Amino acid sequence: MSWQTYVDEHLMCDVGDGQGHHLTAAAIVGHDGSVWAQSANFPQFKAQEFTGIMKDFDEPGHLAPTGLFLAGAKYMVIQGEPGAVIRGKKGAGGITIKKTGQSCVFGIYEEPVTPGQCNMVVERLGFPASRIIPWVRLDSGPVSPGRVFHEPEGPVPAFVTGMSSSPPANMSWQSYVDDHLMCDVEGNHLTSAAILGQDGSVWAQSTNFPQLKPAEIEGIKKDFEEPGHLAPTGLFLGGEKYMVVQGEGGAVIRGKKGPGGVTIKKTNQAFVFGIYDEPMTGGQCNLVVERLGDYLIESDL
Repeated sequence: MSWQTYVDEHLMCDVGDGQGHHLTAAAIVGHDGSVWAQSANFPQFKAQEFTGIMKDFDEPGHLAPTGLFLAGAKYMVIQGEPGAVIRGKKGAGGITIKKTGQSCVFGIYEEPVTPGQCNMVVERLGFPASRIIPWVRLDSGPVSPGRVFHEPEGPVPAFVTGMSSSPPANMSWQSYVDDHLMCDVEGNHLTSAAILGQDGSVWAQSTNFPQLKPAEIEGIKKDFEEPGHLAPTGLFLGGEKYMVVQGEGGAVIRGKKGPGGVTIKKTNQAFVFGIYDEPMTGGQCNLVVERLGDYLIESDL
C-alpha cells in the first residue's frame, strides 16, 4: 500500500453514509514540508505557511493572531488540541491538521461535509497508535509474531509499524474500556462504555453501563444485518429509547436521545458501545468508539 492509497481511500472516502460527500482536498506532508501524498486539488502551500503550522504545533496559539494560511487562503484558527490538532474555519468550510510522529495529516472541507466529519476522517488516520493500543511497536526493531503492517513507500508510518495479534498477559478487555473508551477527550468523557461479544456476552464495561436485555441485543444484531431495521421503533438500551440517526450500514449504528446519544461499532467478533451526554459531542463519541473498533477489526477481533 502506498501513501497515495491512504489519501485516496481513507482521507477522501465517502463521509456521508453513501451520499457522496467527501473532503474537498487532503494530503499527508512530512515534518520537513515534503509532500508524501495528496489529492489532485490540494493547494500548493508556501514554505513559510508550513513553517507557521509547525511552529503552532510547537507553540500553541502562534497562528491565532494572524490566522492560518494555505496557498494564500486564510483560515480563522478555532479550538483544536494544543500540539496535536489545528482546526481552521473559512466561510462554509474549514481545515483540520493532525500532527503524527513524522507527518501532518491535512483535510479541507466545504458544506455539506461538516467539521465533525472532517475531524473524524483526519484524526482517525492520524491518531497515534501508541495512545490507542498499548502494545503497538513504534520502533524499528523486531516485531512480535502476529499481524505486521508494512509501508513500502516513503518513511515508516508514524502511527503503526507492527502489532501483536493478541494483548500481553497483563492486558485485559477492561483496560480497553477504562483506558481507551473512557479516555479524556478535550476534557470530556463518555458517560459509559462497553465491549460485548456478538452473542451478547459482556467482555468489559464501565460501572454505569446499562444492563441490556436479550431482545435489545437481538435488535442491534438485526440492524447490522438489515440496516434500517431499528429506524421505525428506535434503539433501546436498558429500556432507554434512542432515535436512530445517520450511521454506516452494517458497520456503525448511531442513536440520539436529548443532548446525548450512543455509537455502536461492529467488529469481527464484538460490538463496541459508547454512550455520551453534553458537553461531549457526537463527533467525539464517534471518534473514540470507531478508532478502537477499527483496530479490533484489523486485529481480527
